[in-house]
Amino acid sequence: MKYISIFLGKLVALITTALGRGSSFPGKIAEQIDKNILKKFKLPDKVIVVTGSSGKGTTTKIIAHAFRSLNYTVAHNKEGGNQTTGVITTLIKNSSLTGKIKTDVVVLEMDERYIKYVLPIIKPTDVVITNVTRDQPPRQRHPEFIIEEIEKGLDEKVHLYLNANDPILQKFVKERKNKVTYYGIEKLKDSYKDNLFNSLNCTICPKCNSSLTYEYYHIEDLGKYKCSNKKCKFEMPKPKYKITDFKGKDITIDKKYKITLNNDMLYNLYNTISAFSVLAEYNLDKNKIASAISKLNKDKKIYSNYQINKREVFVLNNKCENSSTYNQSILYTYNNKKEKTIVIGWEEISRRYLWDELSWLYDIEFELLKENTHSFIVAGPQRYDIAVRLKYAGIEEEKIKIQKDLYSAKEDIKNSKGDIYAILNFDYINDFNRVMEEIKWK
Repeated sequence: MKYISIFLGKLVALITTALGRGSSFPGKIAEQIDKNILKKFKLPDKVIVVTGSSGKGTTTKIIAHAFRSLNYTVAHNKEGGNQTTGVITTLIKNSSLTGKIKTDVVVLEMDERYIKYVLPIIKPTDVVITNVTRDQPPRQRHPEFIIEEIEKGLDEKVHLYLNANDPILQKFVKERKNKVTYYGIEKLKDSYKDNLFNSLNCTICPKCNSSLTYEYYHIEDLGKYKCSNKKCKFEMPKPKYKITDFKGKDITIDKKYKITLNNDMLYNLYNTISAFSVLAEYNLDKNKIASAISKLNKDKKIYSNYQINKREVFVLNNKCENSSTYNQSILYTYNNKKEKTIVIGWEEISRRYLWDELSWLYDIEFELLKENTHSFIVAGPQRYDIAVRLKYAGIEEEKIKIQKDLYSAKEDIKNSKGDIYAILNFDYINDFNRVMEEIKWK
């Protein structure tokens, strides 16, 4: 059955690739023929899995790119199939008919809910957990639930990579003896002393349940923390790899290795340092790692910045149902004290559900945007819900412009003032850029 399953999977993969469709369909067919097909692959000695609420796709992309730049062959689910059938598809495409993977390294982005089904079978050497936040409430419930789901797939032989700045991730090592490599970011110019966000993913010590105190914050509950209970002695672990300097789009790791990023968003710093940590732990030349990451092509799908009619335009892609990604864009916008206009909207909240769940809107700190904003332009099916949330944030009603879609908002955008920050879901990015081109600015 194994040979038939892999053969048909490869055949379907060729057809779907030619048609430009389906990243997981070949794996689905293979699994229907042989339900145990995932057990039949012979994997290389480097199998790296990245999971978490956000950042896993970009992190795997950086790791895979750097390995290839350093002359390794890599199997990577770059099409985004991050559930069981997507993993099977990736392995089929990179295996012989006997199931032997033909690459030096396997790099997999994995959905948090599918870790428990895949990891006990493929037994990865390394697992990066980028973060655990409130994300997709109807599906993911709450951070504690996701931690429990990920835990089900981890054994004590796997090498864990955790963000030292994130206290909630300490729960993965509370009762485990895994090898752990911590990465993090030192205090930066935009770090702040007093908490700016009311909705945090972790506010109490994972060890004794006392409150946490902070020397500084990077965003939400990420920063340098310790337990307020002096007897507990819980504190931020010392990162082995850390970003020690950050200017413009240039970062320095461990005061020595310089990398040029494709944007200066905080999430990009964390994605980069987590990927660097994995590569460095394989004893690769750190200068060559830094050079490879710097050469990675810019991803315009996540962030773009351009100038139009003498105005700076920032296009920020945010995952709906994830307040932490939105809050990074909120903080990024807040740190620009110039006059600005903010565009918010989406076509769909989720493609997983038949209902619209909007509780996450109230975990976004729109209150930070009250100052220095000329107008808020909201568009899309949930435009009135967004407008109500902005009013609850204390934003003056006359500043809120409501339109059914971005094309209807052309005049509002044209007549607005200041830099433009478009905080959008991915399904509105292309429409927004097209609208900006179509506006008759003169």
